Order: sequence, then structure tokens, then C-alpha cells
Amino acid sequence: ACNIQCNYCNRKFDCSNESRPGVVSRVMSPFQAIERFKKVKARMPELKVVGIAGPGDALANPKASFATLKGISALDSDLHLCVSTNGLALPQHVEELRKVGVNHLTVTINTTRPDIAADLYPWVYFNNKRLKGLEAAERLIEQQMKGLELAAKADMLVKVNTVLVPG
Repeated sequence: ACNIQCNYCNRKFDCSNESRPGVVSRVMSPFQAIERFKKVKARMPELKVVGIAGPGDALANPKASFATLKGISALDSDLHLCVSTNGLALPQHVEELRKVGVNHLTVTINTTRPDIAADLYPWVYFNNKRLKGLEAAERLIEQQMKGLELAAKADMLVKVNTVLVPG
């Protein structure tokens, strides 16, 4: 699931000749992710980092994301839990992320200028409403900045990613 549409985004899965970070082979349910973690951990006991990323946004489907994080954390409390997000729903979830043990957060922020954001994002789905244009852009940027501040105050290690879009 995703709560924004980026003009440059193509939510596809990898193919046999493509294997790069951020591209997935399949989307897993919380149960499947937990079972996969058990198998990988059995083969690689040194595994210390587990993350939830796209396609989509981890916080656009918080029920599944938090079920996965809680289930994996219950199996190994020494892990570094990571989440990748566009930041739109971040402010409302920072406290729960902290409580479940997420200590690394990646937020994709492509611009802080609403006029540019309006060109990058055809729509933003926020509070059960599909917003467009400058209204969508302003809301997204506002939420991203608020989420960054709250995550930093919660002592999370926050990394900001940016997609360079020609033009």
C-alpha cells in the first residue's frame, strides 16, 4: 500500500536479471516475514538488521508493518529494526515505532518546496482524503518535517533519502 503517488515511481517487482537494493521479489504478510526471518536467522545467526521497505510505504499499512516488527522483535530483541517511509504518516506513528524497538528510520524527502512537490506527486492520501496540487504538496512536506522532528526527539537514527529528478 502507498499513501502518495510519485510521478517517478513504478511499483514493480524485480526480474531475474535485476537485483538491487529497494527492489523486492514479493510482498510478504507478517506471518510470511516472520517465518522468513526464522529461516534466515537459522542460517545466519550473525544477522542483526531487519527492515521494512517498499514497494509502497511501511506506514501506509501500519497494522501489517507493526505486526511484523513485533513478531520479529519477540524472536530476537538484539536486532536493529529499520523502517523506510515517505514520511506522510510518520508523525502519528513515531511513538509506536519507538515502543516496538525501531531505532533506524529512512525518510524519503525529495523537496521542501511545495511548487516542486506539486509536480512530483499527483496525489497524497491523508486523513481519508485524496489531496492534489499545492494542498497535497504542502501537507506532505508539513508531515515529513514534523515526523523528522519527532523521530529525532525519540532518539531514532534518521537518514533522509532524496530521489534526484532531472528538471
